[in-house]
Amino acid sequence: MSALVRGMRIILTVLVFSVLLTLGKNGVSLALSESEAALRIDEAETAVNSAYVKVLEAEEKGADVSALLVKLNSGARNISEAQMRFRNGDFGGAVYYADLSIQSVEGLIEEAEQLKVLAGDQYREKSFQTVTTSFLAVVIVILGDVICWQLFKKRYLQKLLKMKPEEVEA
Repeated sequence: MSALVRGMRIILTVLVFSVLLTLGKNGVSLALSESEAALRIDEAETAVNSAYVKVLEAEEKGADVSALLVKLNSGARNISEAQMRFRNGDFGGAVYYADLSIQSVEGLIEEAEQLKVLAGDQYREKSFQTVTTSFLAVVIVILGDVICWQLFKKRYLQKLLKMKPEEVEA
């Protein structure tokens, strides 16, 4: 009988510990204040807006920003979820999604800057290739014209020298 009582005590202790642990977790998320949640949401919005501006600048320079837009969209979706939870009074959830939003756009500004620089380099390289190709095309056309003129002139003079004047009777 004592083994049964001892087993019941262990089960009861584990059950009480589990309930206290669950309440403790909820107590932590409830302990977050409304102002702290609002501050984190503002920080997340600022981070996403800054990332958006940098991605837009990179796109204007001609960079392929499709991968960055996926991350930016994820950050915006998390902000939306954080705002919804904030309005419902779930400040812990609001903080969680605001932090998740910040994490999802973390490093996005640097990536956008790198893509912007890369797009600028590619633009300069493409411009150089275009100018060089155009210059070579003009040189080839001019040389072709000179060669054709020389051939035409040579043949014309040869034909002219082979011609005999016609005698006209008066």
